[in-house]
Amino acid sequence: MDGAEWAIRLTAFLAFAGYGLALACCRGRGCSTGPSGNGWWLLGLVAFLAHMVCAFHFEHGWSHAKALAATTAETVKVTGVDTGLGLYLNYAFALAWLADAAWWHLAKRSHENRPAWVGAALHCFMAFMWFNATVVFGSPWGQTAGWAAVIGLGGWFALQRGRAH
Repeated sequence: MDGAEWAIRLTAFLAFAGYGLALACCRGRGCSTGPSGNGWWLLGLVAFLAHMVCAFHFEHGWSHAKALAATTAETVKVTGVDTGLGLYLNYAFALAWLADAAWWHLAKRSHENRPAWVGAALHCFMAFMWFNATVVFGSPWGQTAGWAAVIGLGGWFALQRGRAH
């Protein structure tokens, strides 16, 4: 594995770890428990943006067309479906995460008091994307990490929900 591949994988791992640790810091309905959750959220976001930069620089030569072709080819190989939609979903993922982090920093009280469905929609979309990135399209190590996160965070949230009632 060369330096470019290490950079792409390391930034992806740090993004996933930041996301998972931020969720683990959540209490109740929101993730507004203080600087640790917010710090992990930002670390994950910055790492994900760095991951996108590394992938576009090292893998695709800053070409959207090449990234779209590679995404389509990988999707066909893994799922049999001929689509590059995943690339656009990754763009939406980055924008959603960036918008949420900005909201959290610029209007913390508003972010804490947002309707529950907004947070649920965001986290369902993000969980869907992470599941696909790790379990569906990931390497064997990525798949293991993805399943561990699904089981670990799912169990943790179930315990938290049980304690709340």
